[in-house]
Amino acid sequence: MKVLIAGATGGIGSQALRQSLAHPRITKVVTFTRRSLSLEHPKLESILIKNFEEWPEHVLSQHADAAGIIWCIGSYSGDEKLDFEYSVAFMEAMVQVLDAKKRDAPFRYVHLSGKFVRQDQSLNLWWGDRPRKLKGKSDTAALEMAEKHAAAWHTHVVKPGGVAHHPWQALGVWLMGDNWAVRGQELGAFMAYLVVDGQGESSTILNNRIAQKGRALLREA
Repeated sequence: MKVLIAGATGGIGSQALRQSLAHPRITKVVTFTRRSLSLEHPKLESILIKNFEEWPEHVLSQHADAAGIIWCIGSYSGDEKLDFEYSVAFMEAMVQVLDAKKRDAPFRYVHLSGKFVRQDQSLNLWWGDRPRKLKGKSDTAALEMAEKHAAAWHTHVVKPGGVAHHPWQALGVWLMGDNWAVRGQELGAFMAYLVVDGQGESSTILNNRIAQKGRALLREA
């Protein structure tokens, strides 16, 4: 089974990459990045994309057989390209390719968002709320894509709270609890699980479910 990842060089994206490479049902991981990855792995293929607003049809056609993509591109500052335009550009280009293909199952789009992001299409952005509103627009676009192209596309919007990337942050995760925080490994494992299967999971998934299922997946590995 082939899985695609966008944003694999970031903190969360790198966890999704590691967990995808370790997943027994995933036989190939293709990353879309602006710079080459330092990681080498027999399952891994890295494709350099110069402009995430333009997705050549021949590139996407080569990977229309993938189970889906884990989308981890985003910012903390409210960058419209990173938080909205890039994801929409990919979705619109990929769904055209998928609509022309005959697949046994919909393409799974696993979209990284955040616990405090509202699904909001509003263009009235003031600076303090800009990051959340842009991500909210992106969430809405991803969910609407699944509604409009149900036969070809399925969306999971993943909304973690605080994400701990280092062992010394584990105490903070424990103190905050499953509603508010999750370890990076748990989030990565959960997103890999979603893109492979995710049967019965909601379209929008909050931190509690991510943390609990992520821990269970790591125990089973």
